[in-house]
Amino acid sequence: MFESGEGRWDATGRVLKDRVSRALSGKGLSLETLHWFVMAFDMKDEDRRYLHAAHSGKPFGPAGVSHTLQHPVKLAMPQRHRTVALVERYEINSVGALTSRFTTQMIRAAEDGVSAYFFGHEAEVSDVEILRGGRLGKRYEYGGGLRGVEILLGAPLAESEVTTLEYRTTFVPRPTRTREVRRTAFARAENVSLSVRFADRRGPRQAWQCVWDAPLGVRPVREEALGPEDASLYRFFPFIEETVVGFRWT
Repeated sequence: MFESGEGRWDATGRVLKDRVSRALSGKGLSLETLHWFVMAFDMKDEDRRYLHAAHSGKPFGPAGVSHTLQHPVKLAMPQRHRTVALVERYEINSVGALTSRFTTQMIRAAEDGVSAYFFGHEAEVSDVEILRGGRLGKRYEYGGGLRGVEILLGAPLAESEVTTLEYRTTFVPRPTRTREVRRTAFARAENVSLSVRFADRRGPRQAWQCVWDAPLGVRPVREEALGPEDASLYRFFPFIEETVVGFRWT
């Protein structure tokens, strides 16, 4: 940067060296010095925006969602894991009904001896097929109208050990159009990607990313209008915890 002309007023380069030293040691970083680093390393626009947001103290990128549940839910079994990554894709057929959901989920044991994962699902589910990582166990009804099933792991996990599950959920055929999908999180789930794919390429007329205060809550407590692209909806969350997130559309 000095050779390119930045800081020519500093004939010896001492001031520049001191400023860079303070930045690298964490003692201080001015906006001008940050600009010099961005220019010197030819940083991409996304990295530049991230650094400027971090310097200003303003959030950059999508926010996590947590602690919106109005009342605690009594679970069917203790949660002895944490979700490290979760990818879910919902499929809507040509008549507008929800037909299936494909899930890939990486979980980490919160203690020794974790031998099962509890999958909570909608009452309209007709089948859960385990594609990788375990087999079906006992089914439950809990929490005043909620349902779920154990996924028995191939082998018990030690604390901090991780495993990956893949499963497909099939829904009872419905004559009416589906208008929303939801994902509930009690314990913290990180790196969550949710998407909805519509067989009808026109997609919905309007769509919103929503947050509810109960798994079966009637109205969202928070929503954000979305612009559907290529007949699909998508949202990434860095984390979700004690909340219900999803989409609704018309």
